[in-house]
Formats: sequence, C-alpha cells, structure tokens
Amino acid sequence: MKENKGGNSRLFALVMIVIVIAVVVFIFLFNSKSDPTVGVNPDIESESAVSVSETAFETTTEVTQSEPPSSASQEDLDFDFSVFDNSVFLGNSRVLALGNYDIAKNVYAKVGLTVSTVFTDKAEGSSVPVIEELNGKNYERVFLMFGDNECGWGSMDTFINQYVKLIGKVREKCPGAKVYLLSCLPISKECSDKNVYQYNSDNIEKINGIIKTIAEEQDCSYIDCASSVKGSDGYLPDNYSKDGTHLYKEFDLIWARYVAENM
Repeated sequence: MKENKGGNSRLFALVMIVIVIAVVVFIFLFNSKSDPTVGVNPDIESESAVSVSETAFETTTEVTQSEPPSSASQEDLDFDFSVFDNSVFLGNSRVLALGNYDIAKNVYAKVGLTVSTVFTDKAEGSSVPVIEELNGKNYERVFLMFGDNECGWGSMDTFINQYVKLIGKVREKCPGAKVYLLSCLPISKECSDKNVYQYNSDNIEKINGIIKTIAEEQDCSYIDCASSVKGSDGYLPDNYSKDGTHLYKEFDLIWARYVAENM
C-alpha cells in the first residue's frame, strides 16, 4: 500500500508539471498573437516606417513642384545685368517679369499692355501712363516688347501704325536713346493649341516678322530673343513655364542675357 501511494504522488506531480508547462506555453502564444511587436526588432520597424514616409513625401514633392529644374547655364546665373542700368524696358507682362525678378531696374510694364494702351494705361505701381515714364529721363537704350496681346487684332495695319507712333514718342522723349524692338517670346504647344484670342505660334511668328520689318523701316534694332528659349519644334519647352506663356526666372535670365549680348 505504501508503494502504491508513492506512485500516485509521483504521477500527480508529473501531471501538475505538464499542466503548468501547458499554461505557460498557452500564455506565451496568446501574447505573441495579440502584440505585433513581439519577436520584431523595433529599430528595423522604425527604419522601415521612415523609409515609406520619406518616399511618399518625395513623390508628393515632385508632383506638386512649382519650379522646374533649371537648365540655365552658370553663365546665365552669374551674368552681370547691371549693363541694363542705363536702359529702360516698356511692354507687357513678359517685360514685367524682368522687374519682378530684379533682372532690370528700369521696367515700366503692365499685364495686357498693347501699342495702343501704352499711351493711356499706367505701369504697375505708377500714377502716369507708361509712355509718360520716359519724361525727363536720359536713357541710352529703350527696349520695347509688344505683340503678344495684339495677335488677335483684326487688322495688322492698326498694330503697325500704333507701333510706329510709339517709336516716334519714344524718340521725342528720349532723343539720344537707341531704340530696340524685341520679338515676342514663344509659347508652349498646349497654349498654342488653345488659341485663345488667336494667340498661337503661327500668329506669333507672323507678328514677329512684322516687328522686324517695322524695325528696319524705322531704323531701330530688332532682337530675336525668342530664338534663345525656343525648342527645336518651335514651341516653348513645357518645363520653362507654368502656364505655357510666362517663364520661370531661370529662363527669363536666358533671353535677358541674349538681349544684353545683342544690343
């Protein structure tokens, strides 16, 4: 009987040990399933999360980037535009950019300005018509940039007559200045295809031809600055502008330098 009791005690103890081990294993397995960090290196998980976050940010930055990569040369970026200090620019929004970007300091321009409204409309931030800004000034050079807003005019005779009138007024107010007529800059293919107010590449080419003829007949200098920013297909490259018309600063530097080197 004593031996029997001893055997039962050993069996009971063995059963209890098995039960305890089973409970411990069950608890471990349960905690492993409920806690995702168990068995995972927290540093690796952290690095993985950072990588995903940065990749998403970089993708978003590229999609919403407002400024394209610059293709301007170092010479364009370092060019000394003080050569324009004794010159003045009159014209539309293309010229206005030169003042906004501090490329030239004497800029009298307005969005939508034409060879007709130059006699009545005031420059940005001014109290007198654009043409009156030349009163009492002694500039060596006067640069005129018009034609974009006149592409849709029904008669080019009006454009020619008004441009000739403008040149006469410039010489009257700045008799010692040399007058330069700048070509209209190109626009993107998308912008040209929209053909808003007949503003397209074909009409820009035609009006540039007219401007060149006016320059020859009026003894002015014509500068084809359009060629400096025109793509091989004849259009403004898409990454040069946000709206297909108005250039980013890097590319305004290119045609402005072209003007400086050809004046």
